[in-house]
Amino acid sequence: MRILMLISALLMSPLSYANTQLIGQWQGQVNGESLVIQFNVDGTGQIGQQAIYYQAQDNQLLVQSTEGILSYQWQLKGKQLIVQGGDLQGSLVLQRVSYNQNVEKATAKNGSAQTPQQLVGKWCLASNFSANAGGGSSRSSCFTLQANGRYQYNQESSMDAYGGGMWGGTSQQSQDSGRWSVNGQQIIAVSDNGQRYQYQLELKNHPKNHDPMICLDGECYVSYFQKAPW
Repeated sequence: MRILMLISALLMSPLSYANTQLIGQWQGQVNGESLVIQFNVDGTGQIGQQAIYYQAQDNQLLVQSTEGILSYQWQLKGKQLIVQGGDLQGSLVLQRVSYNQNVEKATAKNGSAQTPQQLVGKWCLASNFSANAGGGSSRSSCFTLQANGRYQYNQESSMDAYGGGMWGGTSQQSQDSGRWSVNGQQIIAVSDNGQRYQYQLELKNHPKNHDPMICLDGECYVSYFQKAPW
Protein backbone atom coordinates (compact mmCIF):
# COMPACT_ATOMS: atom_id res chain seq x y z
CA MET A 1 0.00 0.00 0.00
CA ARG A 2 2.82 2.44 0.88
CA ILE A 3 4.47 1.69 -2.47
CA LEU A 4 1.24 2.42 -4.33
CA MET A 5 0.78 5.67 -2.39
CA LEU A 6 4.35 6.71 -3.24
CA ILE A 7 3.88 5.94 -6.92
CA SER A 8 0.61 7.86 -6.93
CA ALA A 9 2.24 10.89 -5.29
CA LEU A 10 5.06 10.87 -7.81
CA LEU A 11 2.71 10.60 -10.76
CA MET A 12 0.59 13.49 -9.49
CA SER A 13 3.66 15.67 -9.02
CA PRO A 14 4.52 18.32 -11.65
CA LEU A 15 8.07 16.94 -11.55
CA SER A 16 7.06 13.67 -13.21
CA TYR A 17 9.79 12.11 -15.32
CA ALA A 18 8.94 12.42 -19.00
CA ASN A 19 11.43 10.50 -21.17
CA THR A 20 12.13 12.59 -24.27
CA GLN A 21 12.09 9.46 -26.44
CA LEU A 22 8.40 8.96 -25.64
CA ILE A 23 7.21 12.55 -26.00
CA GLY A 24 4.80 12.97 -28.87
CA GLN A 25 1.90 11.06 -30.36
CA TRP A 26 1.78 7.34 -31.12
CA GLN A 27 -0.78 5.18 -32.91
CA GLY A 28 -1.50 1.47 -32.91
CA GLN A 29 -4.29 -1.08 -32.78
CA VAL A 30 -5.88 -2.93 -29.85
CA ASN A 31 -8.36 -5.69 -30.65
CA GLY A 32 -8.62 -4.40 -34.21
CA GLU A 33 -9.44 -0.82 -33.14
CA SER A 34 -7.21 2.21 -33.63
CA LEU A 35 -5.64 3.67 -30.47
CA VAL A 36 -3.83 7.03 -30.21
CA ILE A 37 -1.56 7.77 -27.25
CA GLN A 38 -0.08 11.19 -26.43
CA PHE A 39 2.89 11.70 -24.07
CA ASN A 40 3.56 15.32 -23.08
CA VAL A 41 6.80 16.78 -21.77
CA ASP A 42 5.25 17.65 -18.37
CA GLY A 43 4.34 14.06 -17.45
CA THR A 44 0.72 14.32 -18.58
CA GLY A 45 -0.81 12.61 -21.58
CA GLN A 46 -3.81 10.94 -23.10
CA ILE A 47 -4.80 7.41 -24.08
CA GLY A 48 -7.69 7.66 -26.49
CA GLN A 49 -10.01 10.16 -24.79
CA GLN A 50 -8.71 9.47 -21.28
CA ALA A 51 -6.28 11.84 -19.54
CA ILE A 52 -3.28 10.25 -17.79
CA TYR A 53 -0.18 10.98 -15.75
CA TYR A 54 2.93 8.98 -16.52
CA GLN A 55 6.56 8.36 -15.61
CA ALA A 56 9.18 6.62 -17.72
CA GLN A 57 12.52 5.53 -16.32
CA ASP A 58 14.81 3.00 -17.97
CA ASN A 59 12.40 0.50 -19.55
CA GLN A 60 9.59 0.97 -17.01
CA LEU A 61 6.48 3.02 -17.78
CA LEU A 62 4.04 3.89 -14.98
CA VAL A 63 0.63 5.18 -16.08
CA GLN A 64 -2.04 6.62 -13.80
CA SER A 65 -5.60 7.14 -15.01
CA THR A 66 -9.01 7.23 -13.38
CA GLU A 67 -8.87 3.43 -13.36
CA GLY A 68 -5.71 3.31 -11.22
CA ILE A 69 -1.96 2.82 -11.73
CA LEU A 70 -0.53 0.32 -14.20
CA SER A 71 3.07 -0.67 -14.80
CA TYR A 72 4.37 -1.44 -18.31
CA GLN A 73 7.68 -2.23 -19.96
CA TRP A 74 8.63 -0.34 -23.12
CA GLN A 75 11.35 -0.31 -25.74
CA LEU A 76 12.04 1.50 -29.00
CA LYS A 77 12.88 -0.43 -32.17
CA GLY A 78 13.49 1.99 -34.99
CA LYS A 79 10.34 4.08 -35.31
CA GLN A 80 8.25 1.61 -33.32
CA LEU A 81 7.36 1.79 -29.63
CA ILE A 82 6.69 -1.65 -28.14
CA VAL A 83 4.76 -1.77 -24.85
CA GLN A 84 4.11 -4.85 -22.70
CA GLY A 85 2.59 -5.65 -19.30
CA GLY A 86 -0.11 -3.79 -17.39
CA ASP A 87 -3.54 -4.60 -18.79
CA LEU A 88 -2.15 -5.70 -22.16
CA GLN A 89 -2.34 -9.22 -23.49
CA GLY A 90 0.87 -9.58 -25.42
CA SER A 91 2.72 -6.67 -27.01
CA LEU A 92 1.29 -3.37 -28.22
CA VAL A 93 3.21 -2.01 -31.22
CA LEU A 94 2.86 1.73 -31.79
CA GLN A 95 4.03 3.88 -34.68
CA ARG A 96 5.06 7.50 -34.08
CA VAL A 97 2.59 9.98 -35.52
CA SER A 98 4.10 13.23 -36.81
CA TYR A 99 3.43 15.65 -33.97
CA ASN A 100 4.25 18.58 -36.27
CA GLN A 101 1.75 17.86 -39.03
CA ASN A 102 0.47 21.42 -39.30
CA VAL A 103 3.95 22.88 -38.96
CA GLU A 104 5.26 20.56 -41.65
CA LYS A 105 2.66 22.02 -44.02
CA ALA A 106 4.04 25.47 -43.25
CA THR A 107 7.58 24.18 -43.71
CA ALA A 108 6.72 23.02 -47.21
CA LYS A 109 5.69 26.60 -48.02
CA ASN A 110 8.57 28.57 -46.48
CA GLY A 111 11.24 25.86 -46.35
CA SER A 112 12.49 26.63 -42.85
CA ALA A 113 9.82 26.74 -40.14
CA GLN A 114 10.05 24.04 -37.47
CA THR A 115 9.21 23.33 -33.81
CA PRO A 116 12.31 21.90 -32.10
CA GLN A 117 11.37 19.26 -29.57
CA GLN A 118 13.81 20.63 -26.98
CA LEU A 119 11.73 23.81 -26.61
CA VAL A 120 8.51 21.96 -25.79
CA GLY A 121 7.31 22.64 -22.24
CA LYS A 122 6.08 25.39 -19.93
CA TRP A 123 8.25 28.50 -19.38
CA CYS A 124 7.67 31.27 -16.82
CA LEU A 125 8.94 34.69 -15.80
CA ALA A 126 7.97 36.28 -12.47
CA SER A 127 8.91 39.68 -11.04
CA ASN A 128 8.06 41.48 -7.79
CA PHE A 129 8.58 45.04 -6.55
CA SER A 130 8.02 46.42 -3.05
CA ALA A 131 7.75 50.17 -2.42
CA ASN A 132 9.35 51.70 0.67
CA ALA A 133 6.17 53.62 1.47
CA GLY A 134 4.08 50.47 1.29
CA GLY A 135 2.52 48.32 -1.39
CA GLY A 136 4.14 47.02 -4.53
CA SER A 137 3.56 45.12 -7.73
CA SER A 138 3.96 41.62 -9.10
CA ARG A 139 3.81 40.06 -12.54
CA SER A 140 3.81 36.47 -13.71
CA SER A 141 4.02 35.46 -17.37
CA CYS A 142 3.98 31.87 -18.60
CA PHE A 143 3.77 30.26 -22.01
CA THR A 144 3.47 26.60 -22.96
CA LEU A 145 4.95 25.33 -26.22
CA GLN A 146 3.28 22.09 -27.28
CA ALA A 147 4.80 19.42 -29.48
CA ASN A 148 1.91 19.75 -31.95
CA GLY A 149 2.93 23.33 -32.78
CA ARG A 150 0.36 25.05 -30.54
CA TYR A 151 1.10 27.51 -27.75
CA GLN A 152 -0.77 29.06 -24.80
CA TYR A 153 0.23 32.30 -23.07
CA ASN A 154 -1.01 33.69 -19.76
CA GLN A 155 -0.01 36.84 -17.86
CA GLU A 156 -1.20 37.99 -14.45
CA SER A 157 -0.22 41.30 -12.83
CA SER A 158 -1.28 43.15 -9.72
CA MET A 159 -0.42 46.45 -8.01
CA ASP A 160 -1.37 47.81 -4.60
CA ALA A 161 -0.52 50.88 -2.56
CA TYR A 162 -1.43 51.98 0.93
CA GLY A 163 -0.65 54.84 3.28
CA GLY A 164 -2.40 57.41 5.41
CA GLY A 165 -5.19 54.99 6.17
CA MET A 166 -5.95 54.53 2.45
CA TRP A 167 -5.48 51.46 0.27
CA GLY A 168 -5.93 50.80 -3.42
CA GLY A 169 -5.10 48.04 -5.81
CA THR A 170 -5.54 46.76 -9.37
CA SER A 171 -5.13 43.40 -11.07
CA GLN A 172 -5.05 42.32 -14.69
CA GLN A 173 -4.98 39.07 -16.59
CA SER A 174 -4.38 38.41 -20.29
CA GLN A 175 -4.31 35.23 -22.36
CA ASP A 176 -3.42 34.22 -25.89
CA SER A 177 -3.07 31.06 -27.96
CA GLY A 178 -1.99 30.14 -31.45
CA ARG A 179 0.76 28.39 -33.39
CA TRP A 180 4.53 28.60 -32.94
CA SER A 181 7.57 27.72 -35.00
CA VAL A 182 11.30 28.42 -35.15
CA ASN A 183 13.08 30.00 -38.10
CA GLY A 184 16.84 30.06 -37.59
CA GLN A 185 17.51 32.05 -34.41
CA GLN A 186 13.99 33.40 -34.20
CA ILE A 187 10.79 32.04 -32.70
CA ILE A 188 7.57 32.96 -34.48
CA ALA A 189 4.13 33.03 -32.88
CA VAL A 190 0.95 33.40 -34.93
CA SER A 191 -2.00 34.15 -32.65
CA ASP A 192 -5.44 32.71 -33.25
CA ASN A 193 -6.58 36.32 -33.68
CA GLY A 194 -4.30 36.65 -36.72
CA GLN A 195 -1.47 38.69 -35.18
CA ARG A 196 2.09 37.59 -35.86
CA TYR A 197 4.95 38.01 -33.38
CA GLN A 198 8.66 37.43 -33.96
CA TYR A 199 11.31 37.21 -31.23
CA GLN A 200 15.07 36.72 -31.15
CA LEU A 201 15.64 33.30 -29.57
CA GLU A 202 18.48 32.42 -27.20
CA LEU A 203 18.92 29.44 -24.87
CA LYS A 204 20.61 30.02 -21.49
CA ASN A 205 20.93 28.33 -18.12
CA HIS A 206 19.96 30.15 -14.92
CA PRO A 207 23.13 31.57 -13.31
CA LYS A 208 22.24 30.21 -9.84
CA ASN A 209 20.47 26.86 -10.21
CA HIS A 210 21.34 26.15 -13.88
CA ASP A 211 17.70 25.57 -14.84
CA PRO A 212 17.26 25.93 -18.62
CA MET A 213 15.79 29.19 -19.87
CA ILE A 214 14.29 30.41 -23.14
CA CYS A 215 15.19 34.06 -23.78
CA LEU A 216 12.97 36.05 -26.15
CA ASP A 217 14.37 39.45 -27.15
CA GLY A 218 16.56 39.26 -24.02
CA GLU A 219 13.70 38.44 -21.60
CA CYS A 220 14.38 35.02 -20.07
CA TYR A 221 11.72 32.48 -19.07
CA VAL A 222 12.70 29.57 -16.78
CA SER A 223 11.44 26.01 -17.24
CA TYR A 224 8.39 25.45 -15.02
CA PHE A 225 8.99 21.70 -14.92
CA GLN A 226 12.22 19.90 -14.08
CA LYS A 227 14.48 19.79 -17.16
CA ALA A 228 18.18 19.18 -17.64
CA PRO A 229 20.37 22.25 -18.42
CA TRP A 230 21.00 23.05 -22.08
